[in-house]
Amino acid sequence: MAANDLISLTRKVVITSAKTIAKEDFIKKIIEITESMLLYLKNNGCEKLGHLKLIFTTNGEDYLQISVADIAKKPAIKGMLNKTFVKIKLTLNIIEFGVSKEDIVNKIDEEMKNIQDYFNSV
Repeated sequence: MAANDLISLTRKVVITSAKTIAKEDFIKKIIEITESMLLYLKNNGCEKLGHLKLIFTTNGEDYLQISVADIAKKPAIKGMLNKTFVKIKLTLNIIEFGVSKEDIVNKIDEEMKNIQDYFNSV
């Protein structure tokens, strides 16, 4: 792998909902989205995953971290969210080798839309 194959991206998003979101439903959806991103990487030439991390905070007092350091493993969950919330901040960070930056950005945009659509539909 050449050094220029390294892609490192960070995206910060604030997502809001008109209705209250239950943390259990949200965590289930976030795991689905994370696994979708991993499958996309795997199917599109990712040679090595440095990490994929999604960190969510609702009010600065609580957080949820979804982390993957091995593309062949399931996401690890750390932290805790309040039982319900209407606004959540997301920081997504990915370091990988093999998939182009443009393709990664497009996939992240698609998944961010999926998250916002989820918030709008509950």
